[in-house]
Amino acid sequence: MPMNKVKQVCMHSYYVIALALTGLFLLLFSMHTTLASLFVKWQRDEYSHGPVIVLVALFWAWHKWAEAKTEVRASWWGVAVLIFSAAMMIAGRLSTFEPFAFYGFFLSLVGLSLAFLGKSATRVAVPAFIYLLFAVPLPALLYFGLSQKLQLVSSTLGVSILQFFGGTVFQEGNVIDLGTYKLQVVEACNGLRYLFPLMSFGYLVACLMDDALWKRIFVFLSAIPITIFMNALRIALIGWTVTVWGEVAVEGMIHDMEGWTVFVICIVLLMGEVWGLSRFGKKGGFHDKYLTLPKGRIFKNKPVIAAPVLASVAFCLLLALTMGRGMVDARAEKIPDHKPLVGIPLTLKEWTGKIETFQPKVLESLKLSDYWLADYRKDNDPVPVNFYIAYYASQRVGSTIHLPSNCIAGSGWKIDKHENKTVYFKDGKHLSLLRMKVSKGRHVQIVYYWFDQSGRSVTKQYAIKWYMLWDSLTKNRTDGSMIRLTTSVAMSEKEGDADRRIESLLDSLRVPLSRYLTDSRFLVDVSSKPQNEKRN
Repeated sequence: MPMNKVKQVCMHSYYVIALALTGLFLLLFSMHTTLASLFVKWQRDEYSHGPVIVLVALFWAWHKWAEAKTEVRASWWGVAVLIFSAAMMIAGRLSTFEPFAFYGFFLSLVGLSLAFLGKSATRVAVPAFIYLLFAVPLPALLYFGLSQKLQLVSSTLGVSILQFFGGTVFQEGNVIDLGTYKLQVVEACNGLRYLFPLMSFGYLVACLMDDALWKRIFVFLSAIPITIFMNALRIALIGWTVTVWGEVAVEGMIHDMEGWTVFVICIVLLMGEVWGLSRFGKKGGFHDKYLTLPKGRIFKNKPVIAAPVLASVAFCLLLALTMGRGMVDARAEKIPDHKPLVGIPLTLKEWTGKIETFQPKVLESLKLSDYWLADYRKDNDPVPVNFYIAYYASQRVGSTIHLPSNCIAGSGWKIDKHENKTVYFKDGKHLSLLRMKVSKGRHVQIVYYWFDQSGRSVTKQYAIKWYMLWDSLTKNRTDGSMIRLTTSVAMSEKEGDADRRIESLLDSLRVPLSRYLTDSRFLVDVSSKPQNEKRN
């Protein structure tokens, strides 16, 4: 090759590297708010392995490229993926559904790889790109649902282990009765802080195994039973140490040491499983070369400037200007007129209310625009109904409606039943809402709730996000409310008694409440009853 052409290709290589770094910087700049939120979530124990995953994925991709030495050929698919990922990120911000924005960001890295390196190089690094997904926190709805199930499973197995070794122990849901002490298996003991990092480690180990596919899949999936069993064993160990050392065993250094010890044993069990499987059937191996630095040049040819490269950088610049200047996060939003909730009457027919207030720390966390919290009682009825409205004039990431199911699960209550319900009224109106039966030990509560999203009565979490996105794009507004009614089931009562108490208050509230919900469609006429529903 003539010397002038060699210099030209090398010069192009420097330009491409500079453009790639520019595109990455612009992408990071445009998504700085989302990335800051992601870093905050990485501070939680369940997701603290997130930064490590990013570093390992980059190192892994470097190894794969150096090993394959593919040809660099920029692809227009990169621009298409960047556009799609940008739509995901913007939709995630507008709808306050952060996981959508997180996935959009990681997908944009795939788009940059396609635009600068091409399809072959990106295909080689697919395992590393998939590995990045383990750094994305689960949506809250999935997290709390999984957390509750794991709490119950771990509690049951922990009790079985204690009983197997002769312990006298009883179980009431997530409460373990040791006679002298009662332990409640709360969210922190759900095992997810073991499960998420162990599954990410299991995926990495499975990909680095040089063995049959079924063995690799088995190793990855085995992280789930290993985590559940070891977490149950930890709970049983805590139960035993409590009977020996008292309450000090569930707090401080002893408790932390038990947690770290269990996680190390999980890693040892997983690696022991790999060792055993490698000697079963056809003898397998392990790609230990990935434990050292890559050798040689990374790609077959030098990168050159191509149209997709320039287009991707231009698109990243446009995205940075759009989101970096706050056109998404700080747009001039339309705030509808709102009647202050303080005007809701405390006297409603036979009901009398007493105002309650949140502590300053709770208000700081909720970031409400307005709220109403009061206990309503009927004459001669000792059990009140708690009535709560949370109103948000504008919803943003970090300042959005909190789901009752998440808050209840996070405060130690167990959700025994969660279902759709239609409440019928005497004048031929009805209201669709969600009903929960929750318990904590022997205490049982019934919860009714629904959402008012810009005048729509909504019961589905993802429908709220969709309407918020749609209203933000079409009406430039994101206001919404959550309405919740809660009452306890007294020892002498049945669930139906608690249901009737809530529905009686709801019937008294519906007319005054409709005046305080923006553009309210609080109640609708009954034209035909939904199937499988009975009038209460």
